[in-house]
Amino acid sequence: MIEKWKLISSEFVLDEKWYRVRKDVVEIKPGKIVDDYYLGIFNDIVLIVALTADQQIPLVRQYKHGAGEVLTELPAGYMEDKEDDPLAAAQRELQEETGFTAPTWHKLGVFFKNSAKTRGDNVHLFLALDAKKTTNQQLDENEDIEVIVTPFKGAVSMVWEGGMRGSDSALALLLADKKIHEKR
Repeated sequence: MIEKWKLISSEFVLDEKWYRVRKDVVEIKPGKIVDDYYLGIFNDIVLIVALTADQQIPLVRQYKHGAGEVLTELPAGYMEDKEDDPLAAAQRELQEETGFTAPTWHKLGVFFKNSAKTRGDNVHLFLALDAKKTTNQQLDENEDIEVIVTPFKGAVSMVWEGGMRGSDSALALLLADKKIHEKR
């Protein structure tokens, strides 16, 4: 029978604003100790498929330093330390990054981003319906985001054709596509 590892001790070895790393000492089975198991510690993420009444969605283009490329993705962001409601965080992020708001929201699921090496960093996926542009972007000081409004079907095609390479965005689009087809 598989059992949880026993946490013996834990200490932060890096504790910066954008990246935290914790070193754990764990007992993985009786008598077997691992004294250097490192975890990235992050806030959870929200990601939004915002569908307008005429079947368009806002996508965001921005440079992602980890990938070293400008990527096209869905609007997303980390939940802030004080936020405990993923839906409220998703509504905030959609408005800040794109200027869009929506009256109707559906949760598509929550998924582990890297279950072996991170704690937190779970991705909460949402479908927002009847989205409309209601305000200007309200970007953070480190953000430079171009909003591209495109047909929903075209965005789904981007996943299948390799034009949307972020796994979170791809998963959200495919789940949203399934949910939308189920409603018809």
